[in-house]
Amino acid sequence: MTDWPADRIPISAMPLPGEALESWIGAYARRLRTTTNGFLHTVGLTGTRMSWMALRINAAERAALARATGVAPEALTAMTLEPFDGLAVSILPGRRRLAGCSPAWRFGGSRSRYCPACLGQNGGRGPLFWRLPWAFCCPLHYCLLLDFCPGCRRWPDSWKARRLGPKAAGTCTRNSLEGASSRPGGREPCAYRLADAPAITLPADGLVLAAHRHIAGLLDPVPENREAVRGELRQLYALAWRIIRGLHTVADRAPEVVHTVLGECGGTLPEVTTTDMRHDAHTTAVGTALARVALHPGHADHDALFAWIVDADRSLLKKQKFNIGLLGSRWLDAGPNLTNRVLSRLDDTGVNLHTRLRYASATPRPRWPSLPAEAIEHRAAMIPAMLWPGWTMRLMPRPTNDRYLRAEAFRRGCSTFLLLPGGPPHLNYERASPLLGNTRVDRDRNSIHKRTYRTNDTTPLATTLAQLAYALDAYGSPIDYARRRTLFTPATIDLDLDAYARLCTHHGWLAGQQARLRLLRWYLLVLLTGESPPPPIDAGPTFAAHCNDLRFRIPPPLRDFLLAQARTHLARHDIDEPVTWEPPVNWVSNVTWPGPDPNDIPPADFRIALARSRTIDEATASLDMGREHIRLYCDITGITTSTPSTAIGKKAHPGKTTRPGKKTHPAAPKSRINRTEPLAPDRLRELYEDQHLSLQRIASLTGRGAPTIRTLLERDGVTLRGRRTLPPRPDITREWLQQEYTHNMRDLTNLARERGVTQHHLTLLARSWNIPIRPPGGHYNAIGHLNLRRPLSEDMRKVVMDAYALDRLRAITHVPGHPTFAAAARHHFTGTDRALRQRVIHIEKAVGFQIIDRTAKPLAPTQRGQEFLHEAAEILEAADKFKEPPGHQAHHST
Repeated sequence: MTDWPADRIPISAMPLPGEALESWIGAYARRLRTTTNGFLHTVGLTGTRMSWMALRINAAERAALARATGVAPEALTAMTLEPFDGLAVSILPGRRRLAGCSPAWRFGGSRSRYCPACLGQNGGRGPLFWRLPWAFCCPLHYCLLLDFCPGCRRWPDSWKARRLGPKAAGTCTRNSLEGASSRPGGREPCAYRLADAPAITLPADGLVLAAHRHIAGLLDPVPENREAVRGELRQLYALAWRIIRGLHTVADRAPEVVHTVLGECGGTLPEVTTTDMRHDAHTTAVGTALARVALHPGHADHDALFAWIVDADRSLLKKQKFNIGLLGSRWLDAGPNLTNRVLSRLDDTGVNLHTRLRYASATPRPRWPSLPAEAIEHRAAMIPAMLWPGWTMRLMPRPTNDRYLRAEAFRRGCSTFLLLPGGPPHLNYERASPLLGNTRVDRDRNSIHKRTYRTNDTTPLATTLAQLAYALDAYGSPIDYARRRTLFTPATIDLDLDAYARLCTHHGWLAGQQARLRLLRWYLLVLLTGESPPPPIDAGPTFAAHCNDLRFRIPPPLRDFLLAQARTHLARHDIDEPVTWEPPVNWVSNVTWPGPDPNDIPPADFRIALARSRTIDEATASLDMGREHIRLYCDITGITTSTPSTAIGKKAHPGKTTRPGKKTHPAAPKSRINRTEPLAPDRLRELYEDQHLSLQRIASLTGRGAPTIRTLLERDGVTLRGRRTLPPRPDITREWLQQEYTHNMRDLTNLARERGVTQHHLTLLARSWNIPIRPPGGHYNAIGHLNLRRPLSEDMRKVVMDAYALDRLRAITHVPGHPTFAAAARHHFTGTDRALRQRVIHIEKAVGFQIIDRTAKPLAPTQRGQEFLHEAAEILEAADKFKEPPGHQAHHST
């Protein structure tokens, strides 16, 4: 026989499974013929409130109760609401008091509901579960729980053992409100026997009891995955309170399941006020049972009920404008899953493209925009500045008139719109566009709204771009376009001109001059960056047309050469990426393409159609596609027309070796030539061998062309003199000339002055080294001779391609700090302020942004202008330190 501890109460009353702490202590006190407070005094907890311990029991209280009753400390904690704190109830931090509302229900009071039959069977004792706001029915007796005493219409507090009675367990301990009494306190206790209270009986296989079992499975026992349970409880409450409200606003449109649950709960509507609803067991039962049906699939009215709930919520906004953001934001407390489901039920007809993309409302899975700015920046690195060719084909409707189509602007606009899905509220189109380097905001956006989709439904565009954006976030891209946009610019790429010359010789092409090389560099940049770079400064007005013609007619060997050049550039920077890539088409579903899908076009049929077409207009007629669709398919597949181009692919004379920058002449005519004077064989031999006249001189004397004279001398067996060789110059190398002339864009005149040779000398060397010669009068770098600290920025390169570049840079750097342009002109220049303004405006037009803020007093640079002026100051400093080579000043004075 074990010894009974000296400090343990000799009479034992163990708690029932799942019993509440105050129920057990009240029952223990009645067995000891004392009150609740008397029991606490007995165990050494004098002054401790039962209501405090019912919420959270501290260590001293737990130890005292365990020592006096023999109940384990862990069991005592499980009998309080503490395990449910933050889940089903909210206990104020640092205090033992309930907050006004629970984490997932508005009701957060300290009262307990009750089942009359359970009180009668268990001697007035009850479980802790009755104290949770989610308790609404008894699974043992198939009835709704009760909130109030039928006798006094108040919360009964049946577990409390009072000195003034009543003595019987399971009775209402509240004072009666009817009449006065001679007893201390002035009133008799209500003493209503709660086991006799009538309760609504529930069907055993009904929806209300099924909802209770679902809630009990979530909360009893206390779950380990608290966050998941809390999330579901929030979803249930978000649906439940809208259901209760909807019963009083749109009940006439409610599905059959609503009437079924109301019938189970007695057939009466839950009571509501203008601002709130009752939080009794009846209201909780109706709301929770229907919320469970709407949240979890399986019931026939699952979708219909959810649609009705969304309509009910919308009916509460009687005088407010309906929009996706407003309606969706009302559900944010329920979590992203339910919010996204609500968004899928909202009709986005008439909503602008920006909103449809931000919420992905046109997709099968709309989403609340919750991505941070960092996620959008990461997505921008996976997107080219112009939408991929294949996706452009699908999203660009077949045009009725290509004249109004701005394909490049459309592609840039689509890429910018790819950044909007899921982005933060401040991320609009204007702020997203610079992330891709797209600066012409209005043009790109209007090309979609006012041109391409002016009369077309934007739903295919909205759903495709949104699905693509989220797929990129999930699966990523093998190409870092942000890195390529930084590394590969017109100033940093180059072509292997020797390899190009060998390619032209092998295929018998004219290598072309600078204009053709500009086209090839443009095509190379398109391959590397996925976007069309701006035209070079020295390009002509037909450059864009030639670029489009090149896409349609580029010979496959030349395209393979440019692809190899692109791979060489990637390898040079240790970049292990494919040259080009496109997202797979299965990333997007449930879309009817407004344009042709490249996967549905057989390459063989396309190749045959191009072979039968001399122009792109003939190809559009046979293929039923727009001109840009055909060019895009050429970009994707490399299939081009075999007809010669005006910009590329001209044939050289057979047997002639061509090189970039060298002009070729047609062969002499094969027709018979009259060899009388002055073309007689003896006369030509005399002029060439005896008088040592050049071919050009003889041609001018005879009125024939130099190629004809050369052909006649060769027929006569005359050995032609070789080309005069140039004296060797160690300081003039091919690498030096290519760097200074091609990359630094300096002019041959100044380079010849530096080396003390003639311009003709450098021209001959450039042609012999396959360096293309720019046409006379073109733009050149006016500061290429300076020793700069760093390479020129793209903005500065647009300014310095002018003979007056240094003067303009010096002028604009002196403007900041002065109150007006006139003051700056008086202080630094002899000209007028108008002349100074013109210099500043010329630079700002060249770079495409404002450098001087006219609204600042004194005048100051803009944020971007500050960087430009800093670079300009470095250039001017280098110019002041530069010493001109001997003879340079003398040349200027002549």
